[in-house]
Amino acid sequence: MKLYAICLVKNEDDVIGQTLAHAARYCDGIFVIDNGSTDGTWDIVRDLAARDPRIVAFARTLEPYDDALRWPPYEEYHGRLSDDDWWLILDGDEFLAEDPRPVIAEASREPAEVINAWQIQFYYTEKDHAAWLAGEDTRDRPIFERRRHYRIDWQEPRLFRNRREGTWEDAYLRRKLPAPRGEDGQEGPVRVGRIARRKILNRHFQYRDPEQIEKRLRLRYGHAKFAAQVDSTDWRTKMRSSRHLHCHRPGERWHFSASGLTYYYSSWMRYVLKSRVQRAQRRFAEVIG
Repeated sequence: MKLYAICLVKNEDDVIGQTLAHAARYCDGIFVIDNGSTDGTWDIVRDLAARDPRIVAFARTLEPYDDALRWPPYEEYHGRLSDDDWWLILDGDEFLAEDPRPVIAEASREPAEVINAWQIQFYYTEKDHAAWLAGEDTRDRPIFERRRHYRIDWQEPRLFRNRREGTWEDAYLRRKLPAPRGEDGQEGPVRVGRIARRKILNRHFQYRDPEQIEKRLRLRYGHAKFAAQVDSTDWRTKMRSSRHLHCHRPGERWHFSASGLTYYYSSWMRYVLKSRVQRAQRRFAEVIG
């Protein structure tokens, strides 16, 4: 079994080097696609690719963001790989919290074709900001040390078994996935096949410091796709109170919270109910039409 990652990035120059170095611990190949970065992200990727053959600076594109931008590496390489190999969908600010290989081995024995990930969402807190103002929080330190406050509140497919035959469209379905509260369902790939019983844990550092948060918000502000998530370019709107989050320390287990699970399952139920209503409406329209 081999594992290959597809990483779609945009303006992650403060963290992409750490992301790829971490993924290289367990991936046999990492295909990076840059979606129009205007900072040093692509230069960092190319530099790392020149020194590590597992990292591939696959392509740059200026097309509007779409999940389908990830799939060219799959289309090019899946026929050369084994049906026992797997793919990881990785964002430029994410780090798996555990070695995926034992999880994949367990899923393969079931046998399953999809592994869902619990998203460990890290937040920028008042404690982090105090350290930032005091000059104690700098980008020279690993992101694991800088951001420790988190909530586990989302789950989505991230690992998929390779299929040698057919195309990406043959191997995957596209349907509405539940989206965070306040958003409509978003188009996303859902693997045809059995979902593994065991979930993997994935760390997501989307809010790292004031400069990065503001850059992230400005990139998304005014775009219809992110309208429900981003209604301001003020980084302070994304700062959270540490009192409502878990604080992770090295060696500790990850903790689920009632608020995080409630957030996820309520979002999921809203999606299910909405889907059933829409399906009933379509059937009714067919009957009377």
